[in-house]
Amino acid sequence: MTPMPPRDSYDVLVVEDDADTRANLRDVLELDDYRVETAGTLAEAFDRHDWERYIAIILDRRLPDGLAEGALPRLLNLAPRSTVLIVTGYRDLEGGLACLRAGASDYILKPINPDALRASLGRIAERRRLERERERSEAKFRCLVEAAQCLIVILRPDRTICYFGPYAESLTGYGAAEVLGKDYVEALAASDDRAEVANAIRGVFAGKTLQGVEFPMRTRDGSSRWMLWNARRMEDYEGGVALLAVGHDITDRRQATERALQSERLAAIGQMVTGLAHESRNALQRSKAALELLSQEVEDRPEALDLVARANKAQDHLHKLYEEVRGYAAPIVLRLEPCDLEELVRETWNALSLVRGARQVTFVESFDKSNRRIDADAFALGQVLRNVLENSLAACLDPAEIRFEASAVKLNGRPALRVSLRDNGPGLSPEQRERIFEPFYTTKTRGTGLGMAISQRIVEAHGGRIEVGDGTTGTEIVMTLPCRATPATSGRRAALD
Repeated sequence: MTPMPPRDSYDVLVVEDDADTRANLRDVLELDDYRVETAGTLAEAFDRHDWERYIAIILDRRLPDGLAEGALPRLLNLAPRSTVLIVTGYRDLEGGLACLRAGASDYILKPINPDALRASLGRIAERRRLERERERSEAKFRCLVEAAQCLIVILRPDRTICYFGPYAESLTGYGAAEVLGKDYVEALAASDDRAEVANAIRGVFAGKTLQGVEFPMRTRDGSSRWMLWNARRMEDYEGGVALLAVGHDITDRRQATERALQSERLAAIGQMVTGLAHESRNALQRSKAALELLSQEVEDRPEALDLVARANKAQDHLHKLYEEVRGYAAPIVLRLEPCDLEELVRETWNALSLVRGARQVTFVESFDKSNRRIDADAFALGQVLRNVLENSLAACLDPAEIRFEASAVKLNGRPALRVSLRDNGPGLSPEQRERIFEPFYTTKTRGTGLGMAISQRIVEAHGGRIEVGDGTTGTEIVMTLPCRATPATSGRRAALD
């Protein structure tokens, strides 16, 4: 039975030196809706430039200017997507087989059977149709995933990345070229979760569906973004089995949840400490009165007076401890007003004159004066600056140097100031860098370890962020503060629980 004409019209090139055979082939193929071009020699065949449009090339094995097997390498290089069919006589069967070894896809014996030719070309046309469908499908897929506001990654069974979407690039900071071909687990999974992530990937390739699973993803700057993952196995992606993983960034949601839990914990701590401070106040006052009476009794004994003074100092420290913990647990309420950061920095530094005493300390300012005004709570922000400066003074040996720099940046797309305070001290250990904003963590012999934790809460209440700089010498604390408050908060109170 003669096959149905191809649904699409395809181009075929016939290279045959016999004019009658060329004409017969043209007539047969055009009846089946193929677009046919002909050539009588290899030179005439090669005198064209649009090779990509041919789905098939029907090539006589013996031509006036050469044999097909000698021309095939050049022909296949010019038309890599075309299928080459060799036309040969029975006595020339060995030559046809030689052409197959040189890259031809099939051979047809002379005299040519039209039905056999139609069947062979029908198979070629169907393959090309399926290729086009696959290309269209992949184009639609790429258009869809590249427009989606979610992270899309495709992995091979060995966990190597074969697709890394534009949103994944913007979220992680890695370009696709940097991660394609790399092991996803080693390149992007958080170190603590690698074994669990690898196990989840194995499960998906084994046929399980991954849905609603939370795993963090490591970014270029070393931070992690929490992702809600859905993944499934794809049986055919670019010729092989693959895993399609779609991730939604839930970092902000997790952080909001953690802040809510932290607020609840802080509220409980605040209530406890408030009650403890209230109940202890009377006891502290009584013991302080007793110490004053005792100091009168032993005023002629210097050693005893020294012990009394040390006891008083310990009581003052205990009272300060109560107040700091209570202050940390309480909600931070800001009064945002126009503030000149340069003036605030100088006021804070001058207020530390008693702390500096006669020390050899240099304070260096570098300020973009056109961007020094922000909306802030000057008292609260001054508390942050004082805390950072006191830490630098405590860490540095003389001659000490503290550098203050401010420059214009963007924060979440809005104008902001990047404020840097760097000292020439010994710097922070990896543990200190990791835990510096952790409540109650301190390396000092005295103190509650709440100074930097409170500073972080104050900066975040301003809508900014505070972090340790990446400098290799000394310690750098970097704050990024919005230049202007939103209309809803400017000049009003803003609270962070």
